[in-house]
Amino acid sequence: MKIGLFGDSFGVAKQTDEFSGWFSLLSAHYDIINHCECGIGEYKILEQLRNSDLEQFDHIIITHTSATRVHVNHNPIHSESQYHKNCDIILADIENRTDQFSVACQQYFKHIFDLDYAIDVHNMICKEIQSLVNGKSVTHITHFDYSKLFEFPNIINFYEFYLENKGPVMHYNQPGNIHIYQVLLKELCSK
Repeated sequence: MKIGLFGDSFGVAKQTDEFSGWFSLLSAHYDIINHCECGIGEYKILEQLRNSDLEQFDHIIITHTSATRVHVNHNPIHSESQYHKNCDIILADIENRTDQFSVACQQYFKHIFDLDYAIDVHNMICKEIQSLVNGKSVTHITHFDYSKLFEFPNIINFYEFYLENKGPVMHYNQPGNIHIYQVLLKELCSK
């Protein structure tokens, strides 16, 4: 089975990982083309899907992100980073930094950012993602609180599990990665 994996850093396997993450474990069973990127928002996930030939995949896994990521064309904080060069802005990345760009972003989040608007835009993007993959074999996953966000069919929400299993590989500890691998393997075996 050929699988396309799209989404944010929760799907990124790094060469420096100290143990096998769920992606590497699944790759032992399936041919997986990984399009995931660190720190990207839902709009860039939509663009990943738009720029791929989805017909080549027997199954698609999409790892969805937070509605509070703000899209940017260029993030100077991570421009030299191997893994974060395309990342968007989220408050947690800039709240303790003192460079000019980060201070400007802090002011944006403090005085301009509108959570209701961000949720509405996020949901519209998710609706477009759903229309792109409609009729295809898809598993949607997230590691964020999606209680007020778009309701994908058959989404697997690892948010509560993530809070208890944070770690260095794909944001999880080793038992967390094994659990996600097992959940996704069971899901894929049912296809």
